[in-house]
Amino acid sequence: MDPVRSFMDAGVARVILSAPESGNALTTPMLEGLARALALAESDPTCRVIVLSAEGNHFCQGLDLAAAFASGGRPDGHFLRLSVDCLLKIRSARVPVIARVEGDVSGGGVGLVAACDVVIAAPAATFMLPEVVVGMIPAVIAPFLLRRLTPARLRYMALSSRGVRGAEARELGLVDEVVEDETDRAVDRQIQRFFRSSPRALSECKRYFDALTPGDLEAQATAAIDRLSTWLGDPEVVAGARAFSEGEVPPWFEKYRRRSDA
Repeated sequence: MDPVRSFMDAGVARVILSAPESGNALTTPMLEGLARALALAESDPTCRVIVLSAEGNHFCQGLDLAAAFASGGRPDGHFLRLSVDCLLKIRSARVPVIARVEGDVSGGGVGLVAACDVVIAAPAATFMLPEVVVGMIPAVIAPFLLRRLTPARLRYMALSSRGVRGAEARELGLVDEVVEDETDRAVDRQIQRFFRSSPRALSECKRYFDALTPGDLEAQATAAIDRLSTWLGDPEVVAGARAFSEGEVPPWFEKYRRRSDA
């Protein structure tokens, strides 16, 4: 079964992560499917909006550690390049991209959300950057997160590895709208706003605002691949990630116990 489904619905490209059994984890087939779906939507002249959503209880659990490290290897350059290309395709799409988020979002999944133009989330949606727990760093997604979060807030999310729910994620800037009613209704309302707007003006707004943001996003993302590739080459990092993928505990994972002086 294809891990990504997509179809055009009256000018709206629906792109759906469809591997709920794996928590919609980012694998090479998932990223390749997402890249194809985005390219297809982009090439369709009738497309006015892209809506990114997911099946199951997880929007996206991020990198599939079991697939990446089970054999003792690490994500290759092709995998990392695919990750960056998908994020750049979302960010640079000529039409607005809406993320419809329900359930949990971790690691690279948070990057997918951050790359979108509008993020609509359910109150119970949870966003987490757990990379440091498994001995990794959120290098590839950091340039995209910095388009939404302040450096201090990104630092907090990455170092604390604490999950934040919808309302708090909105306060941080990661989410644009938290809806108490059905998320589909809120998404439809936003689609209607886009359909009332000039397609050319929307596209130009995206390009103009990106030009105002310091730093070249593509260059930053490419540099992030080099940084992460170097980091993932460390034997301790590989061993720790592999331990997690096999249900073991890496050497740095300690349970904190408050000690009394008494």
